[in-house]
Amino acid sequence: MDRDEVLARLDALIRADAEAVETILDHIRQRDGGVGLMYRVLSRRPEVLVPRALEGVQIYDRPRAVDPKTAELAAVAAAAALRCEPCLDAHLRAAHRKGATSDELLDVLLVAGAIAESSTWAVAFRQLRRMEGQTQGEE
Repeated sequence: MDRDEVLARLDALIRADAEAVETILDHIRQRDGGVGLMYRVLSRRPEVLVPRALEGVQIYDRPRAVDPKTAELAAVAAAAALRCEPCLDAHLRAAHRKGATSDELLDVLLVAGAIAESSTWAVAFRQLRRMEGQTQGEE
């Protein structure tokens, strides 16, 4: 069986399995008390939702080299630095469920904020140096 045929068969299995989508959405409802926008929209495309949900389980719940709480703390930091409020809300709750304390969450948020601020400054200061270099030659 060639690659395209394998992908077509897998795609057909996912598209045909509305039960998989409902199982995923029910799990999210029970775990989080509701289904966020990302999963609600993706539920229209089972071929995207199912692999995305499975990927999320592997990344956040079954990471290989760190424990699940640490994986969620990393997600909290990334969500904070990227200013994704829905992501931050979901990952703060998940980290708490996985044993993160309020002090641990605060430390992670402080680190993420410092990195986000440094990143902003690095980009801005580089632009300032470029502009200064250009204007110094014009004076």
